[in-house]
Amino acid sequence: MSHNSRSSSFAIRSILVGLGFCLSAAMMPSAVAQSQSPAFGFQFQPPMLKGDFLGDPREFDFRAPPLPMCLTDRQIRNEIAARGYSAIALNVPNNKRIQVRASQAGWVYLLNFNFCTNQIEGRTRLRPANNAG
Repeated sequence: MSHNSRSSSFAIRSILVGLGFCLSAAMMPSAVAQSQSPAFGFQFQPPMLKGDFLGDPREFDFRAPPLPMCLTDRQIRNEIAARGYSAIALNVPNNKRIQVRASQAGWVYLLNFNFCTNQIEGRTRLRPANNAG
């Protein structure tokens, strides 16, 4: 065997070994992904912090956790009444929120109420309440 034929067969073997290594490495992630069994778990994610990485306590953004089940119309009326409102009228629910018109302390208010977290998210004073009728 001559020196040139050994060099060329060595080069071909090197290329084939390198190509095989590349192909096996490329197929490795899919083999690893297929071998993993499904896992179930629970994660706790703390409320959002608006400040720096450690968080400024004055910048704490508390979001009320959702209730296990959203409130019914009757439960919404009861919760609004428990906050001191009367003459309660509900609008159409939209995306876990409902607009509520209610009176308190001589004024009529429009409340934006989240019926899944039981929170009043906004309150607009509309007009003085008509107590004569």
